[in-house]
Amino acid sequence: MFSTKFLIAFALYSLVLDTASGKPFAEGLIACKRSDPKLDECLLNILRQTKPQLMQGNPELNLPPLDPVHIPKVSVYKNLQDIRVTGQLSNLTAKGASLITFKSLKVNLKANTWDMVIAIPLVTFVTDFDLNVTLKVIPMSVFGNGLCDGKISHSIVRFHANTEVKDGKLKLNDIKINLNLGDVEVHIIKSQNPALAQTTSQFFNTNKRLVLDLVTPVAEDVVRQMLLRFGNRILSNVEISDLLID
Repeated sequence: MFSTKFLIAFALYSLVLDTASGKPFAEGLIACKRSDPKLDECLLNILRQTKPQLMQGNPELNLPPLDPVHIPKVSVYKNLQDIRVTGQLSNLTAKGASLITFKSLKVNLKANTWDMVIAIPLVTFVTDFDLNVTLKVIPMSVFGNGLCDGKISHSIVRFHANTEVKDGKLKLNDIKINLNLGDVEVHIIKSQNPALAQTTSQFFNTNKRLVLDLVTPVAEDVVRQMLLRFGNRILSNVEISDLLID
């Protein structure tokens, strides 16, 4: 939830060519041959080559820089055994996209599926919050709104995309996201009730598995929705022949 908007850009921005100039998004890129026995490696190499340009963004294509990433609002609703959280995060800023690495890519051209694994060593974040948090150990609502920061480290992201080629362009039909978040730290630095906020911070950081279980499904849903919506807008400018040739 705190770190994943840039995953959308990495998964798709690297497929985008500069349609205004007719030149590749990054110089020196060559389309991959469909018959290449190392097709997955060829496409993965394109991703890796374009990484520096992706970080800078592309104003002509309305692609923002990827580090830091700004997310206006994220809705939160989760009820676990020991904690219940509802509300929203806003003005979220996450840093760390420049550390991302593309671990693997597998493309099935007959089934029109794309599978990718991405590693994220470290993401730091800061966000305003307006949440209602109830802990089993504290039989009352803990806080309303304030400011928190934290970090998420050693994360792995896997996604499976079902696509189709329509009118010579690639279209995303559905995305399945699987996030394996590593370590997490959360610190409330401003709150309506500092004493209870401190107690909540301590609870979060001594029950990290619980926090990860809370964060992961929300993050997966946010990534999926944004990837489908924003990704197809980008891919509408890309000819499949710019990526794959016979």
